[in-house]
Amino acid sequence: MKNTHVMEKTIKLLRGHYYGNIILLAVIFLFSIFSMIPLFTDGQAISATLERYAIMITIIAIPASLKFFVDRLKKSACPVDIPTASNKYKNISFIRLYTISTVALMNIFLFNISRNMNFFWFTVVLFIVFLFCKPSYAELEGLTKLPEGQGLTEEEGLVVPKQKERESGEMEEQLLEEIQNNPEPIEYNYPENEQVDGK
Repeated sequence: MKNTHVMEKTIKLLRGHYYGNIILLAVIFLFSIFSMIPLFTDGQAISATLERYAIMITIIAIPASLKFFVDRLKKSACPVDIPTASNKYKNISFIRLYTISTVALMNIFLFNISRNMNFFWFTVVLFIVFLFCKPSYAELEGLTKLPEGQGLTEEEGLVVPKQKERESGEMEEQLLEEIQNNPEPIEYNYPENEQVDGK
């Protein structure tokens, strides 16, 4: 019961950060759209180099943060105890969330400065990406369980050796019965014992 409470507390914390970030970024974005942020409201031009680097960072950051989360989740040694799983899931979730949030904030401010529509649409895409970053209780719970198809459960681990032991005992009994029913030694015909014609 205590362990379940730890997992629920972790998910509640992550969802608080998740929705808090989205709401804050959405408010800043709306202020930028309606030019309600007093800084750089005249649509100042930015250099092509800065724009190029900002777009490149955005394009790299989106798949990299998502892949990092998935890879760390898959490569985690499972199963682990619930406190360890909660801390691990919390850390990788924060890295993913705040990486995407930072890139989104960068695009919002660049849009507010330059009124360049590239930054506007990248911000919209990043808000869509947030939909795939919602903390999941199932993902956290999966860290505490043995992955499917990898190894045996504790119950299976006890059943299989017993089954093999039983099969081995049955084979020994059959061999003893054959020896008792056939007391005479069994003759084996090996190739080297066969007489070859002409010798």
